[in-house]
Amino acid sequence: MSPPVRAVVLSGGGARGAYEAGVLRYILEELPDDLGHAPRFDVICGTSVGAINSSWLAATLDDPAFCFQRLWYLWRTLNFDRVIQPSLPKIFSLVRNLLGMESFDDKVGAIAANERPGGILETSFFDRLIRKELPLDNIERNLKRGVIDAVTVSATNIATGQTTIFAQTADNRLPPWTRDPRRIAIGGPITADKVLASAAIPFMFPPVKLGHHWFCDGGLRQNTPLSPALRFDANRVLVISLRSRGDWPKPGPFDAPPDAPDARFPDVGMLIGKLLDALLLDPLDYDMSVLERINGILRYGEELFGDDSFTDALNEVVEVYRGQKYHIVEPLLLRPSEDLGRLASDFAVQQSDAFWGSRMMASVARAAAERDYRESDLLSYLLFDGGYTGQLLDMGYRDAEAIHDELVEFFRD
Repeated sequence: MSPPVRAVVLSGGGARGAYEAGVLRYILEELPDDLGHAPRFDVICGTSVGAINSSWLAATLDDPAFCFQRLWYLWRTLNFDRVIQPSLPKIFSLVRNLLGMESFDDKVGAIAANERPGGILETSFFDRLIRKELPLDNIERNLKRGVIDAVTVSATNIATGQTTIFAQTADNRLPPWTRDPRRIAIGGPITADKVLASAAIPFMFPPVKLGHHWFCDGGLRQNTPLSPALRFDANRVLVISLRSRGDWPKPGPFDAPPDAPDARFPDVGMLIGKLLDALLLDPLDYDMSVLERINGILRYGEELFGDDSFTDALNEVVEVYRGQKYHIVEPLLLRPSEDLGRLASDFAVQQSDAFWGSRMMASVARAAAERDYRESDLLSYLLFDGGYTGQLLDMGYRDAEAIHDELVEFFRD
């Protein structure tokens, strides 16, 4: 029997990505003793903030201690005012653009000045952090040494709407890819610009130009990059979701009283937060349900026919249309155990006095105090502050510890 091909899939969610770093630290720090060796990731896939974490993992996995310690430090020492800096010129430029008042010469001038047009936030801190801290040149070394087999980051081509999967392998060869024209794969080195493009949340962070095309957050069309992992023949997939288990409240009655939380007219912040939920978090549940259905069909067919003849016959037909055969995939899904919107709201309110010197943070804290926690999804995406992300790191670590035995079995040969 051939050894299992393991993939880790890291999804998007802005500041929520600290949770992924906490999970990764537990895996790299606590599992080696039980396994007798370091956990192996054959394929590493990420989108949006998951692209940052996955690129870091791919570049530093040859030194696990440095990998999780430095990543943990970077997430824990973030400062809200340094990361989230609204830019009035960019806000005005965006409004002018939406109204058709910004000329072509204005856009060309911004690009010539090395500014990324679009977005309402100043991103120079993030740009410097990614370019300075991510040792992306190490990815090629780890691929050639066999530490990993492949790494992918996904971004959205704004002009075409296509999900573009940037994939790096040791020989730059890609497996047969989907024939869906909405998704394409491009081989080559993972660069800082590709990572920044994958993490560019529309209207918040400006898009990134790669070649002659502009790209933004890969989560618009493919937030959880499950498909790339399967294209690289992964048969064990660890998916770290950033949607907590309680993020799907039951709908209230239509005759709820007017003062009920669900009956309030949604403000702009709540609408943007729910929009980001739909773009960045919701696709995972659908992808996982499809995977489970396919697994069920394959298992039932094998039971019915008693061998692999069912799967072989099915794949003779499927491969013609899909470009790849079906096989059973063992998924392991890990979700936050607490509501991250509530956590963000509580943190902002509790720390309001500590942020007396921060005009931006004080405004956020006041807004959070006036809203129901279910309206704090936007805050949970943008709260790049060590006090909040530190809580997510600890939660990720605890949640991974809670499924220790399942993780050991996942990484066992």
